[in-house]
Amino acid sequence: MVLDSLHLQNFKNYSDCTINFNPGLNFIFGDNGNGKTNLLEAVSFLCYTRSFLQNSESDCVKYGSELFDISGQFHNELSVTNKISLRYYRENSDKRFTANNEPVGKLSAFFGTYPLVVLSPQDMKLTTGLPADRRKNFDILISQLSRVYFDDLKRYSKVIKQKNALLKENLTMRRYHNNELLNLIEPWNDELIELGSRLIARRMKLVNEFRPYIIGNFSLIVGDAYEPSITYESESGNSENESELKEAIALNLRDKYENEIKRGISLVGPHRDNYVFSLLKSDGTFNVKTFASQGEHKTFLVSLKLAEYRYLKDNTESYGSGEPILLLDDVFSDLDKSRIEKICSILPAYKQAFLTTTNKDYLDIVGKYFDKNNISSFKITNGSTANIG
Repeated sequence: MVLDSLHLQNFKNYSDCTINFNPGLNFIFGDNGNGKTNLLEAVSFLCYTRSFLQNSESDCVKYGSELFDISGQFHNELSVTNKISLRYYRENSDKRFTANNEPVGKLSAFFGTYPLVVLSPQDMKLTTGLPADRRKNFDILISQLSRVYFDDLKRYSKVIKQKNALLKENLTMRRYHNNELLNLIEPWNDELIELGSRLIARRMKLVNEFRPYIIGNFSLIVGDAYEPSITYESESGNSENESELKEAIALNLRDKYENEIKRGISLVGPHRDNYVFSLLKSDGTFNVKTFASQGEHKTFLVSLKLAEYRYLKDNTESYGSGEPILLLDDVFSDLDKSRIEKICSILPAYKQAFLTTTNKDYLDIVGKYFDKNNISSFKITNGSTANIG
């Protein structure tokens, strides 16, 4: 998928701006606070139907305005052109999303149509933060490939919400005896077992398939001295077999029922699981979160995101979707010159990428690896753009 052009009106610090992009690399530079990341956020609204920064639509309306417009023209591998638009009205929180001027009725059904991979400074929490951060990252990845997984995930979230509400109500009100509460919880547990086993199986499949991708991309940047590893930790086991997982989840639910009552929260299921990132070195295996240097954290994240791109490209079910769009926000921070050079050298292998930085000098490095027709540079100044080549 290629984004040919983007039009912004009253979005963040952009009053009225149209930009035509290169189908290869788009190098975007400027001082902090001028709107580089805002451009990438607008692209994510068109692909994800929401902000990759998790900002609400109301926070994205330019100060003093009542609505914003974002529209983009895309073309796919079949050279089919599509116009995607989002208009948001602050007053009544009305969000209108259209494809080729036709309303998109169910936004969740659109998710994954235009595959996207994003690396931003906030992604540091993937290696330093909570399990929920890592689960969300891989849920986005899988959901762009599998409508079934996306739908199961939404249903599972509702089940956990309902079960937790029941447990919390009982904890505070003491309304039910244990046997009575169990009868009320069992229908939710039945759905939890069914949906949870499918989610865990698909996550396990991802991890097993994904390892070669991140190892390969990591080695391109740092060589073969050591390699990354991703594992999936679940109390329900590490199987891709749904029947085995159902049995394990059911057993865990029985074992932890009393504890769930005491704490007023669901303690079993994939919402409690974790992805663990490690580095395999000659003197042992080290958890990235605990032992990695700042540069290793960033190198791991860059490798992870480039691997996500490759994984999406190889596993998308719709040829018409084409390759993902790659957004790299401030990708070079915390990296030494040799690793910056390595990353620049491999970027031509990715179809369309958007790279932001405060340092224009990086253009000289990345420019060495691109044909002049496959790279464009833009200077961003207070919500306005200038194409300088």
